[in-house]
Amino acid sequence: MRSDALDRRRLFNAWVLLATAATVFAALFALAAATIAAGTNAGLGSTIVERLLVGHVFFSLVLAGTAFIAAFWIDSLLLLDGSRLPRVAAWIGFWLAVAGALLAVIGTLGTWGDPVLTEFVPVVVEPVFLTGFGLFMAGIALTTGCYVYAVTSAEVARMPLVLYGMLCIAAMMISAGLAGVASITRLFGNWFAFRLAWRTPYVLFQAIFWGPAHLIQFAVIGAMISAWIRLLPSPDPQGRVDRVGRIDFLALVLFAAITLIILYAWNPLDLPKATTLNVLVSDAQALPVALLAVVILKVAFRTRLWALGSGLTMSILLFAWGLLIALLGIRQTSAAWVPSHYDAMIPGAVLLSFMSITTQLVQQSHRLLSPKLAALQPCLYGGGILAVSLALLWSALVGGERRGYFVTMPAAGPVALLWIGGIAAGLGVLAFATNIVGTLWGLPDPATRPCRQPARSAV
Repeated sequence: MRSDALDRRRLFNAWVLLATAATVFAALFALAAATIAAGTNAGLGSTIVERLLVGHVFFSLVLAGTAFIAAFWIDSLLLLDGSRLPRVAAWIGFWLAVAGALLAVIGTLGTWGDPVLTEFVPVVVEPVFLTGFGLFMAGIALTTGCYVYAVTSAEVARMPLVLYGMLCIAAMMISAGLAGVASITRLFGNWFAFRLAWRTPYVLFQAIFWGPAHLIQFAVIGAMISAWIRLLPSPDPQGRVDRVGRIDFLALVLFAAITLIILYAWNPLDLPKATTLNVLVSDAQALPVALLAVVILKVAFRTRLWALGSGLTMSILLFAWGLLIALLGIRQTSAAWVPSHYDAMIPGAVLLSFMSITTQLVQQSHRLLSPKLAALQPCLYGGGILAVSLALLWSALVGGERRGYFVTMPAAGPVALLWIGGIAAGLGVLAFATNIVGTLWGLPDPATRPCRQPARSAV
């Protein structure tokens, strides 16, 4: 059993390193795109900038987000006695994901194929990038199956909240895969419509990914909830976080199932134009999370607000800011507010919570390279993302035009704020990567150190 636990810890470390690398690449792509756009007349319209923007969103939303989820799956199994993780299959899933990520890097930096800034999952339409995307998702699918098998093969009288939540997230990931199958089969089922869509890659890939990406967001949001719960600095004596957390996870699964059923009945080419449906799906994701955030804040006020810790505090702040942007934006005739909302939610609230809980989990079996850097990193990164989101919103309000997940900059003020925020966020990513990589590669194997599991009533 000890060797099994050590193998899981090594697999957890491997997924953490992959997620960290994807986060670094996402930051580098964004910085390179901003630098090139500022030095050319074409700005965001140049092909090379569009490729880099595709890479930034793809690596932050798809690769980093789902790789962190895979790491949390493996870590949660350490809390469950009697589970049987298929080792070979789990490692095959990881190496498939690594191969896919490498091909995605090559496809992004190459000069062949066309970048398509579709919403949710932008891609480069060429074989290397798309093959990498397929391999990565195959690795995630195999890891999902291994996790579900490991959990359901164990005797669990009352499943801890962490395992309950991560199992719900696995169900959401499975629903995303089924939604992808539904979109592709529906498109191929209408050959005439498919041929028309093939002539316009933006329309085709928007239709393929629109439904699955909504459900992937359910899983990512669910993982953020799990991270928030594990980041709580003190026990919850009344168990409110546990009760509300279980309700939230169950609500997300139910909403994901309803969304999946609707997607099976809807023409994929019509989904991007279904404004009311998309608003309802977004609300279904946000409302349970907002409820849990209120409960967490109530618990925090009873134990002093500062005890939340910088990572949890900044993540909740960015989530609230993203909700506010959405509430203000849906009344606007222009959709230029969307990029600011996206940055606050995904690169902001979600990835910050992932980085914070990853640092805490790594610290349970290793001595961090720099605890001071770990304490500073959430403020540096979260503050930078907040500034970037403000800059994008500012540009949208003064007439900037939306281009995918980004907005043109018609004034000098938003540009200056964007650079300040971008540099701060980049330094935050660098601080996180330095701490994690330096800790996992620069210190002894966890076999030489005892694992320290924190005692928390919420998990």
